[in-house]
Amino acid sequence: MFSFKVLSAVFNRSSPLFLGPFYQHAGLNAEWISLAVNKNTIAGSLLTKELEIRTSSDAFSLKIAETKNGFMHRAWQNNQSLGKCLEANNSPFLEKYNSLINQLIETKLSLFQSELIKTQGQEMFSPTEVASEEKALEWMKVSFQILEKGLIESLTNPELLFQTLLFMGKNPKTQQLEIRLILFNLDIKYVLLENGLLRIKIYDDKNDSFGSSKKAALLGDFNFRKKEMLDELTKTISMLSAGIKIT
Repeated sequence: MFSFKVLSAVFNRSSPLFLGPFYQHAGLNAEWISLAVNKNTIAGSLLTKELEIRTSSDAFSLKIAETKNGFMHRAWQNNQSLGKCLEANNSPFLEKYNSLINQLIETKLSLFQSELIKTQGQEMFSPTEVASEEKALEWMKVSFQILEKGLIESLTNPELLFQTLLFMGKNPKTQQLEIRLILFNLDIKYVLLENGLLRIKIYDDKNDSFGSSKKAALLGDFNFRKKEMLDELTKTISMLSAGIKIT
């Protein structure tokens, strides 16, 4: 466990010096990450990033808000405040945040993919199973294409506010590898089961409020096309870059 007690004793709470060690150590041994973009108002701004990182022994969290005077940072370790500070738009700590996000997402996607491939056997699939999974994959491709068009519009139109929630890693409640993305009308969850199957549950709220849909639009445990299904989600997550980073 890395401790910031020495830093806290030496530096003032408004000092930016706690950010260096935070970025250096927070991502180490990360098991579960959650990222919220523009979901809450922080420091009087809607342009916010909220990151939580859980390891086997620690919980790190960081909130960044874009204000007219710069980027407000607030960080915690195990619910203990490490400090807060205001950083200029050209601060090197903004790039450290982007690097940390890259590291976390790439690591979790790589882990999920490697574990999924590890369970890819030489099973024989019935025509019914093949047809069912092909149909589900086609539904996903069409739905994700629509989602990606909305994503591009949200990121390029200054009149629209981009919002998303992303969870990745080993879920601390279930201990299963999971990826969950909530973006616009879709709530997408991938869970890698112990038997190697990929459980996918997707809710489509269409034009209604979030959580209004009580029946999953797509639900199933997949094997035959699970790699291609993960590829579809990976492509969508890669397109989030401009929204989840600081640019």
